[in-house]
This record gives sequence, structure tokens and C-alpha cells, in this order.
Amino acid sequence: MNEQDSSQLNPENYALPLKGHTYCKILFHEVFLPVLKERFPDVLPRLSAGVIGVGSDVLGADDELSYDHDWGPSKCQLLLPEQDIVAYGSSISEALEAVIPDEFLGIDTTTLRPKTIGISTINAVYRGFHASAYPPVTIEEWAAADDNNLCYASSGFVLYDPSNALSERISAFQNAYYPTDIWKWKIARDLWGIWHYGDYNSWYRLAKRGDGIGLLIGQGVFVESTLRLLCLLNKHFPVYWKWLHWQAQSLPKWIDLIEPSLKELESANNHETRGEIIHTICQSIREILYKMDLLPDTEWRNFMGSQEVVRQIKSTQVKALIRENDPHLYVW
Repeated sequence: MNEQDSSQLNPENYALPLKGHTYCKILFHEVFLPVLKERFPDVLPRLSAGVIGVGSDVLGADDELSYDHDWGPSKCQLLLPEQDIVAYGSSISEALEAVIPDEFLGIDTTTLRPKTIGISTINAVYRGFHASAYPPVTIEEWAAADDNNLCYASSGFVLYDPSNALSERISAFQNAYYPTDIWKWKIARDLWGIWHYGDYNSWYRLAKRGDGIGLLIGQGVFVESTLRLLCLLNKHFPVYWKWLHWQAQSLPKWIDLIEPSLKELESANNHETRGEIIHTICQSIREILYKMDLLPDTEWRNFMGSQEVVRQIKSTQVKALIRENDPHLYVW
């Protein structure tokens, strides 16, 4: 997770549209770092900088449409110990904001909002993702953790990090994942959604009734649940719905089995065809679950096999949480 060597950041090597993390790397090393070296050299050993937090640029999913909000210089997040922020924080922010050029790498920075440089501690930023600022540890913490928050906590780009403090925090979240029984609970949740909004109601009922609007509603939740499931089966934290398809396209396994059907669903022009494609996707999911030893065969089953997956859970603590939070999945 070490920062990129500034010698590689030749602006002439880049063309629009720029990714936000690339833009921030060049801006930090070419504009901000010289000011920091001249005016605040004592803090540099303790300073980290990165494109972290939330937003498409933190994932590397941003494009030209992303330029209209929370993109650009303001995503150069500076991180220092609390005592340094008290002593130097305001001065550093003012100094860096004053040197942001009106135009940089072909982008008019006067149109970018906000145009402020934030300074915080690493712990303060990561408490926004999890209360302790570190990955969850206990069953209760993992059960309460938010998938989207964990996805963003394990993402981001390091710009400057001589102490490796930021790199180590990102790596800690990247190397953590749900305990097996929590993972299976989450898989079962999405399987139940795939069944309820897809194989049962969208395919078996709404499509046959010709209820196109109802089918649209069900289809949206079905596709989201399907993509979330693929992320979970790949041991990735699913991001929120807007970027789920973007995230799923880079998964190492199973997306090649599902993506063609999703493309067909996107272009299907009648209710019956959409319903049949949904049913086909469900069959592909059953095949994946069989290959992963989560189901004993590929036959059709009620609730997409969610209750069969739940029965594999051994932890009495997780079972109690399922009974409290998802009683429709409780089968013991």
C-alpha cells in the first residue's frame, strides 16, 4: 500500500478523463508536497495522505460524470496525529488551499466543489466505517457491520505514507472477512431475496400476470440480491447498489456465468422473456452453490435453498441472532 513513486507521476503521461486518485497523486506530489516540505517539514514523517472515505473515486469507479461533486483536490485527505492537527491543522489547510491552481491537468478547479483540504486522524476517518476504527472482531460486531462501510474501509488509494500507518489500516480491513457462520447467514439473506423477488414472484407470478410495473420492482431487487450474492461468494464486501454491477464485473469467479443473462435481461422487451431469464439466472445460481458445496444438488427448491444454507450454521450465537433478526430464515 506504499505511495506511488513521484517520479512516475509525469502529467504528460495522462489524458482526460482522469481517475480521481491519479489526479490527486499528481496534485499532491507536484503542488502540495513542495509546500509541506518548505513550511511544515517537521510533520512529514507523521503525515499520511490518501483518497479514502466514500465515493466512486475511492473505489476507482469514477468517470467524467463524477467531476460535478466531491471530486478533485478535496479528496486529498491528510491524516495526522491529534496533537499535530491542533498545532498545525488550520495552517496546513489554508496553505494548501491557497496553492490549488485554477486549472490543473486540463481541469478547471474553480468549478470543483468543495475546494477544501480536510485534515483528520486515521482513527477518526475509520470510525466512520466501524466504531472501533479497526475491523470487527466479535460475532456481534460482524453481525452489526455494514457491507458498504466495510467495502469502502478496505478500498482507497495511498498518496503519501512514510510511516505506513494508512497502508496498514487499509490492509487490516482488506485482510478481514466475515466469520464463516456470519457469511452463510448473509448468503442465506440474499438467496431468500433472490427467491422472493425473482424465482417466485417475478418469474412465477408477475410475468405470467403481465404486471410489467410489478415485474420492474421485483427485477431490481432480484438483480441487486444476485450481484450482492456474487460478491459474498467471492469473499468481497458488497458495495451499495449504484456500484454493485461495476464491482461484480471485476470478480474473479462466477460473474462470467451470470453476466450474459443479466445483459439479456437488460434488453428483454416482453414480460415472459424477462421472467424466463430470471428463472435461468436462478438455475445458474443453484449450479454455483452446488459447486461450492453450499447445496447438495442443482434442483429447484423453495426459498432458493436459503434455509438449507442456514442449517449449516453451527454457532449458537449466530443462530440466536438469526432468530431475532431474520425469523423467516430460522429453521432449528
